[in-house]
Amino acid sequence: MRTPTLQNLLLSGCCGLAASTFVMADPALQPLDDIERTAHAFLAAQHRGREEPPNIRLQPLDPRLRLPKCQTALEAFLPSGARTTGNTSIGVRCPDAKTWTLYLSANIQIHDQVLVAKRFLRRGTILSAVDFQPERRELSTLPSGYETDPQQLIGRQLQRALMAGKVIPPRAVKIPPAVRRGETVTLVAGQSGIEITSSGIALNDARIGERLRVRNERSQRVIEGKVTANRRVEVGR
Repeated sequence: MRTPTLQNLLLSGCCGLAASTFVMADPALQPLDDIERTAHAFLAAQHRGREEPPNIRLQPLDPRLRLPKCQTALEAFLPSGARTTGNTSIGVRCPDAKTWTLYLSANIQIHDQVLVAKRFLRRGTILSAVDFQPERRELSTLPSGYETDPQQLIGRQLQRALMAGKVIPPRAVKIPPAVRRGETVTLVAGQSGIEITSSGIALNDARIGERLRVRNERSQRVIEGKVTANRRVEVGR
């Protein structure tokens, strides 16, 4: 009986490896790497244009998974209710005759410069540029939202107090009223090109474009009109 030589053992091992590789690369099966690449590319595209690319982590697929090879390009999509940040899921499907759909779990971390309170801000504060500053934050940790554009905050009024360093979400601010209750306004009525003005007292707060109840200072009648610029209230228009 001959003892196997080292060369024979090496050849046997190589042949076994080749056979194993051949099974894993079965051309009739869909490569799992293609599925993961499709999912990753789709998620990355949701954040195209950001200065800092997203950090995308996909849960690896079970290597025992066997799916028929798709003869057309794979399609990725967001399932109903799925988000594009934080823990989420993404679907990948084969749209050809041998259709199949697969769902992958993913974690997406997005960092961006968002606006935060520079100091303690009281409720009712009319924001100016000195009240906030940009800070780098991970967006999936901000479920209430955030702002990145200072113009979306300047001139807005805080609806609640904010501690220093707190993110300023969109729902925390509102456009302040153009006219406040008790202020004097100019009533403007016009007909056939003739404009008649008088003064009145606002009976409620209102923003530009909103309806305002006004007591005419001369007649004491309460009338209603639409607020325009410079505390003018148009009546009958």
